[in-house]
Amino acid sequence: MTISEYVDALGEATGHGWGFLAAYGLTWALCGVLWWRSSPRVAAYATLFQGMVALPLALGLTALTPGPPRPVLDGMESLTILLSSGQLLALPVVIYLVASKRYTTVPLAMVIVLVVHFAPYSWLYGTPLYLVMGAAVSVGAVIATARSTGEPDQGSERAGSTGAGRVALTTGAVLLVSAAIAWLL
Repeated sequence: MTISEYVDALGEATGHGWGFLAAYGLTWALCGVLWWRSSPRVAAYATLFQGMVALPLALGLTALTPGPPRPVLDGMESLTILLSSGQLLALPVVIYLVASKRYTTVPLAMVIVLVVHFAPYSWLYGTPLYLVMGAAVSVGAVIATARSTGEPDQGSERAGSTGAGRVALTTGAVLLVSAAIAWLL
């Protein structure tokens, strides 16, 4: 099997990663709700650790995806693990933001990690979806943040929480729409 055949087979076997997009979209959306319903501290911790809920859910959704079995090609499993674990290198920065009580910056930092993490998946799943999704998340996060900065002052913490919530909800919405598109590919 060639690499290009592997990429095609992987996309078909996993629904182009729809399960991961759906699971992470759901947890990001839930974090967005938490930014409005709880304290910035609780919402920041939830945003930091949302992957602990999303990953098992994503693996379960992927396992239930109808289609052929996942292809096997020497070296590709290692590459997939490397692509997946690369995001862990950025977590100390996000942990620092939480530890230093810069709670409302956590969603933006996590968005940067998400966008950089997902970009190579356009190649891995053989679809430009992940590049388009990354651009949409990035631009959406900027717009969500900019809209919050222009609002009347409601107290800096509340205004920051509103922006952080908008970033999380925007990210969740883009991921969920992307999951639907991936499923249809």
